[in-house]
Amino acid sequence: MEPTIDQLISRGRRSFERRDYVSALADFRAVLERQPNYADIRHLAGLCLSFLGRPEEALEELDRALELNDGYVEAHLNRAITLNELGRYDEAREAFERAGRLERAGDGRFPAAISARLANAHADLGDLYMAASAPEAAATQYRAALELRPRFLDIRNKLANALMQLGDLEGAESELREVLEANPHFLAARLNLGLVHYRRGQIDLAVGEWGRCRAQDPNHPQVRAYLSMVEENAVPYDASEATENGPSDSSATRGNLDA
Repeated sequence: MEPTIDQLISRGRRSFERRDYVSALADFRAVLERQPNYADIRHLAGLCLSFLGRPEEALEELDRALELNDGYVEAHLNRAITLNELGRYDEAREAFERAGRLERAGDGRFPAAISARLANAHADLGDLYMAASAPEAAATQYRAALELRPRFLDIRNKLANALMQLGDLEGAESELREVLEANPHFLAARLNLGLVHYRRGQIDLAVGEWGRCRAQDPNHPQVRAYLSMVEENAVPYDASEATENGPSDSSATRGNLDA
């Protein structure tokens, strides 16, 4: 039987911790084939590639992680290290400075690495509540995570998904628009925004959002499914099956895996 995403992530992390980067990378890539919006797994895949002596590929994964979550301090730091290895010293300095600005911009209660871990812990608990069909409790945990790290866009998208399950379409739309204002290319959030419109009966608006998604990724299976749903006048599937996002970012930096 094919392993679940959670099983692949757990196995990949164990391989990473024992420095088996080839095995870890294989598992992380298997996750990303199914859920390409997992910023944390993009980051870890980038670290594996860096440790395997493939800095150009590592930089691509780190850049993609930051496209999903620009507030990911550890990804900025590891990107700076990779740029330095590639001899791109000016860019490396800028990346280090960006990480420092983000660190100082936090709420000051905890260091960035600790607040990231706490935020992810709240988000993980929220995911468990969602799996247990308890969206109200999940929303509470996602909000707690966002109080710590408001720039974690994938967690904000998860909050919107929980609000959709609760029937709070206005709240969901507000969260999704905040995500898209920060990152207009966050496809998962735009898919969910289309779903909000669809559930209100605003079919033209829904199709407009999903059309933008199709322009961004013509082969995305959910884009095709939602547009087919409109064409067939089918009932949309439950918000719990809407676009998922995984853990936001972890505090794992090179040489600091238990952070």
